[in-house]
Amino acid sequence: MADIDSIVQYLLEKGFNCQKSPIDLFKIISVKLTISSKPVELIHFLTDEITGLPIFSLSSPTEYGQLAHVSINKFMGYEFGSICVNDRDSVSVNFSMPLLAIEESLNRHIAILTKSITDPEWNRQELLREFSSNWLGVCDIKSKQILLTSASGKLEEVDVLRSLANCDYGVNSYHLAQTKDSDLSVIARLHWNTNKADRPIAGKAIILPLIDVEPAPLKKEDLKCWYLSALLNVKNDDKKILNEQYGRWSSREYWIIFNVEVPSGKTWFCLHFQAKQKHQLPLTAKQLEHWKVKAIPLRLFNKENVLPRGGANLDLAYRRVALIGAGSVGGEIAHKLSSAGIQHLDIFDSDFYSIDNLYRHILPEEFLGLTKAHGLGWQLQRQFLWSQAKGSRRKLLDLRKRQELLSYDLIIIAIGSPTHERLFKEYLIENEVDVPVINTWLEGFGVGGHATLDIPDAKGCLLCSYLCQETLARGLNSNLNFIEANQNVTINLAGCGEQFISYGAICSAQTALMASDLAIKFLEEKLTTSSKVSWKGSDHDAKGNNIQLTHRYYQFSESLQIKSLHDKDCDACG
Repeated sequence: MADIDSIVQYLLEKGFNCQKSPIDLFKIISVKLTISSKPVELIHFLTDEITGLPIFSLSSPTEYGQLAHVSINKFMGYEFGSICVNDRDSVSVNFSMPLLAIEESLNRHIAILTKSITDPEWNRQELLREFSSNWLGVCDIKSKQILLTSASGKLEEVDVLRSLANCDYGVNSYHLAQTKDSDLSVIARLHWNTNKADRPIAGKAIILPLIDVEPAPLKKEDLKCWYLSALLNVKNDDKKILNEQYGRWSSREYWIIFNVEVPSGKTWFCLHFQAKQKHQLPLTAKQLEHWKVKAIPLRLFNKENVLPRGGANLDLAYRRVALIGAGSVGGEIAHKLSSAGIQHLDIFDSDFYSIDNLYRHILPEEFLGLTKAHGLGWQLQRQFLWSQAKGSRRKLLDLRKRQELLSYDLIIIAIGSPTHERLFKEYLIENEVDVPVINTWLEGFGVGGHATLDIPDAKGCLLCSYLCQETLARGLNSNLNFIEANQNVTINLAGCGEQFISYGAICSAQTALMASDLAIKFLEEKLTTSSKVSWKGSDHDAKGNNIQLTHRYYQFSESLQIKSLHDKDCDACG
């Protein structure tokens, strides 16, 4: 890191009015400039090492009014404006050239300040766009945060339930405001102790939509004034209800939860009112005299907010998917589909969850003895709050019911039974069930896994993957396989009933990811043709167990690449 004299000298040579602090105890440099006839001073505290974009702070920031991307902080009694020039973690800094890094950062700080000071309309729009972040600057972060389940944001009275005592983590550690339009009521009763005997009412809240809003205040002292100006932006119908209905309440504590459209979308924020004695909800300056007002953190807890922020697709919420097979691959598929936003997932498997499954299945030990399908359904509903996943003990061949199958947008088969899968395919053809089907399976010893997407009325079907390339006749084993047919690929530890195919959880997850990707791409209409995809692993363990691999294994070099499933010689779709 360069010393302070070198930095000052460098910036002077670059034309900046720069000087170091007269007090040697502090390694501080000051850069003075003029923006739109206004004198500006930027302060930089030198660090021993450059680990991020060097920071310059604006001296006496309140002299410039509200500036976009400038938040006010106090240090040793002095106010400094913290300037946000970028996501600092996303900037790659040339730490080996500290003088260049400081100059580059200084230029970025000056550019953002110049824009904020010289372009008032841009400044206002940026302040509104970052309303939520700026609001946090005046929030009392020590206050108990509220989770709000509202979806519509309409004017509504809501009970605020207290957080559970001695609970520091999870939903139960928040105050919970559950609105009438929430679809989390059932889950709330199951998991969050919303019985009022367990969670007493902390007070009442009003959800109040605004038609417009001023930028968030700079200081907590300005909150009362800001609140009165916000009331001017309540539409007349809501204002009438507010005055005639809610304004007659008498309490020592209220929350008002606002929502309003800003350039970055709908934003939500909350004010908390507290008084020593009961008073009416404060709606005028005189009524406010009785109240202590503070901004408190608020988290919106509805699917429109939570799912997209978590990477899920709301458009998939109403797609119906049947998953047959809840083993290690099926379990991973169920998890990935749910995390992508699939809510209507029916899981079929008659197998029970046992101790043997613990290491390569996603279910925890508490589900031992339960069917895997029911365990997965319960686990998915618990983790993905809007999931309606259900389990069933029915097997693939039990599902040969035309009307039931037609109710699905996609069927995924992860049972690794080629005979049953081909029988099921025959039923679909004979009964004209035009529902797309994904078949997926993995092979032992870590050599790979496969998935096919069979779209009715499109070229390419599951039976294309059973066409023998030498005889052009339909075979009993998939032509995608990497292990030669008619070999004993099971490992026997203790006789019949104790045999298993050797593969690990990574192989299951890899195969499931591939099949899930195929499913999501199809449901999002990004994939419209019948397709196949494989991944290829090492042959180390196969060789160690004298397992013969296919010609395809040795020639295959297109792992995870989605290819056409169609074979022109297929007698079913060719």
